[in-house]
Amino acid sequence: MVTVQNVATPRLQNYKQFTNDPIGFFMRMRPLGDVVSMKTGFSPTYVVNSPEAIREILIRHDQSFFKGRTTKVLQRTVGEGLLTTEGERHGFQKKYMQPTFYKEALERYAYAIVEETERVAERLEQAQELDIHNEMMQLTLSIITRTMFSTDVSAEEKKLADAVTTTIEESVKILFNPIILPAVVPTKSNQKHKQAIRTLEDMIENVLMVAKNQPERFHHTLLGMMLEVKDANGERLPDKELRDQMMTMLLAGHETTANLLAWIFAEIAAHPEVESRLSEEVEGADLSGNPFNWLRELPYVQQIIEEGLRLYPPAWLIYRELSEPLEMFGQTFKKGSTFMLSPYAIHRNEEVFPNPEEFDPDRFSSGNRYAPFSYLPFGGGSRSCIGSRFAMLEATLILVVLYKKFTFSNLRPHAPVPEPLISLRIKDGWPMKLERR
Repeated sequence: MVTVQNVATPRLQNYKQFTNDPIGFFMRMRPLGDVVSMKTGFSPTYVVNSPEAIREILIRHDQSFFKGRTTKVLQRTVGEGLLTTEGERHGFQKKYMQPTFYKEALERYAYAIVEETERVAERLEQAQELDIHNEMMQLTLSIITRTMFSTDVSAEEKKLADAVTTTIEESVKILFNPIILPAVVPTKSNQKHKQAIRTLEDMIENVLMVAKNQPERFHHTLLGMMLEVKDANGERLPDKELRDQMMTMLLAGHETTANLLAWIFAEIAAHPEVESRLSEEVEGADLSGNPFNWLRELPYVQQIIEEGLRLYPPAWLIYRELSEPLEMFGQTFKKGSTFMLSPYAIHRNEEVFPNPEEFDPDRFSSGNRYAPFSYLPFGGGSRSCIGSRFAMLEATLILVVLYKKFTFSNLRPHAPVPEPLISLRIKDGWPMKLERR
């Protein structure tokens, strides 16, 4: 039985902590109850902690919710792509994008992932130090543009990765601000945001022009598939929708994985026993043939990634807003009520994950299973991440290629500090020392 508990602390105190330290706020809320009411009056707000309550919201009553405030903010950058559309339009978009992540497609992408990672490894042969976050941002950007758009952005990697970072940072400023100023207001922040979007759009427009003139080159990519899609009226997708989906992939398809990998590299370096088992598995694996098939040889590497997703879920916060009044948990919730779910906090429930702050990949060894929605790194329900299998494949192959050639050591004496933006990244980057094996 799910219960709703009123928070004891004053509204202003809760709001200040949420805006100043969102991670600390949700960690404080987690043990207070299944669903915690913020007592916010006209627009009621709740923090959801229990798996049963999460199931009700993401599965049973999914049709009564929409993404709310996050959608309004993200639409400034990605427009009306898969990340921000609702209802029938979202269902239509998900249907035509889904084949991009079928097994046959992943088998093709695997080669590109390995080749792009080997290119980075070759460049790092002469390096002694690197910022692992920056390297992963550029690598995952090159992978997403090559696999989804059949485009080589190696000459513009840093510029494009910086533009993605700017759009994310500016979006978070808007998300945590109680007043959303229109994008047309010429503030310094809005102008910076617009310039970053323009940088990404320039690349997208160039790719679209080439794709329309040379469609055969894009046949097995997301862009190629979208160029063939027709709606119920037999019309092809407008350029605006193509742009929005490409922008969505640029932001959601690479920054999340880059952040996750940075956390994982830092944790492996802090746990010599994990690195030893990782190296042993990589050295003993049959890494021949299609890299997609390497996964069956690498169970421990995937356990490392799953534990990374537990401790540092890129989608650290999920918003849902009621589109209609709803009877749930024994009471009626009014239209407009906002529900916040934090996988970061939920994954630290000591009743589910003993010693929850410890990085322990054996939590995900064969046979270990967890109650549905006690572990939800890719969300759940109709809005769960469409690219989860791609992300797992990408992270696995990147780790394998790089750890086969290098060892990585942390240079800072302290643990990484989380920075909760749209995705959860390490604050101020993460410098590492690398040595060739």
